[in-house]
Amino acid sequence: MTFHYSFAAILVLFSGVTLLSGCGSSTGAGGGKEVLNVSYDPTRELYKEYDGAFVKHWKETTGKSVIVHSSHGGSGKQARSVIDGSEASVVTLALAYDIDAIAERGLLAKDWQIGAKKLPNNNSPYTSTILFLVRKGNPKGIHDWDDLVKPGIEIITPHPKTSGGARWNYLAAWGFVLNRELGDLSKLHDPKQAEAVEAARKKAKEFVRELYQHVKILDSGARDATISFTRKNQGDVLIAWENEALQETRGEGEAKYDVVAPSISILAEPPVA
Repeated sequence: MTFHYSFAAILVLFSGVTLLSGCGSSTGAGGGKEVLNVSYDPTRELYKEYDGAFVKHWKETTGKSVIVHSSHGGSGKQARSVIDGSEASVVTLALAYDIDAIAERGLLAKDWQIGAKKLPNNNSPYTSTILFLVRKGNPKGIHDWDDLVKPGIEIITPHPKTSGGARWNYLAAWGFVLNRELGDLSKLHDPKQAEAVEAARKKAKEFVRELYQHVKILDSGARDATISFTRKNQGDVLIAWENEALQETRGEGEAKYDVVAPSISILAEPPVA
């Protein structure tokens, strides 16, 4: 699996946002427009590469110059920074919930994802999922969500209050239990299965509670959690974005870490507004 995105798709989305907002930008000392992209933690490499492509694209299509600044951090924390006054031109956050929080303060249209100005694919230019990163050779035998709550396992995952990735992490774990208990997630929408669904949800809540009892550190964002696992050598397993896990297995990391895909995960759709 890979971190799925298309430069063409992101260009269309980012250009659409910029055009709709009249750039939503300031004018720099050199006369060019300056745009601030407030994004979540593990998109640093993506937007470092993307910004150059966008600047070139904007010049070719409009004849004008633009400077793109990017800010990164835990998605929830980044949403709070916009609410508190960070003058973002575009937000590219980890999940719609964080953008909804901005919209609720009147800084975006409340129907930003479904209104007349919505962008393709529900405003999501790419998708990802949640995987496990373990030490080379997988010494603790971690293969699925159940393995995370075995005695002695220490988990690294960021804080759900500040990190969008952390919320995808526990939703993926929650979905694993629902699927295990129900066998078929379509039962969630069947009124005849209400009793079974309620029992499954209780099991999911119990499982997630137990999972967090194995978490020793709650970093503020996904990248900080990765650093805790890889650079500080903490924990037995990192619950991570797909791209974040794969990035750590490149180069020298190939000899240090393995990526484990659990039996079921979640389709994460980070949106743009």
